[in-house]
Formats: sequence, C-alpha cells, structure tokens
Amino acid sequence: MWYDTVAHGHVPAVRAAADSYGADRLLLGTDFPYQSGQQLCRAVSFIEEALPPERAEQVLTAGARLLSRRQAA
Repeated sequence: MWYDTVAHGHVPAVRAAADSYGADRLLLGTDFPYQSGQQLCRAVSFIEEALPPERAEQVLTAGARLLSRRQAA
C-alpha cells in the first residue's frame, strides 16, 4: 500500500507518516490543480524540510521508481 504526502505543508504529519509507514511507502502528493505556483513548490520543499535527505529522496523519487519497474515488467 502507498500513501501520498498531501499534508498542506504540515511537517509533523509527514514525519508521522514516514515513521508509521516508512518513507519507502510514501509518494509525493499535491492538490494540483487546486494548488499551483508557490503552493505546488511547497508540496516538494516541505518534504525536504521534514525528513532527512535520504528519506526525502525516497519520497520524491518513489513515483518514478514505480513507473520504471512497471515498464520493465
């Protein structure tokens, strides 16, 4: 099961999700098109603020990794 990170910049929520489910089970989530511009950028930057670099990288690249695995199958 995968979980998205739409938390509207609430750092404690993303930390709790990473601690509960594991950063490897989180996918970058946004409310696009309802959030755009700076709010969309914040959807990424708060992940980088909330988590250590290696865990943030897992979250921010999970979607691409899943797609590449699916295409390889």
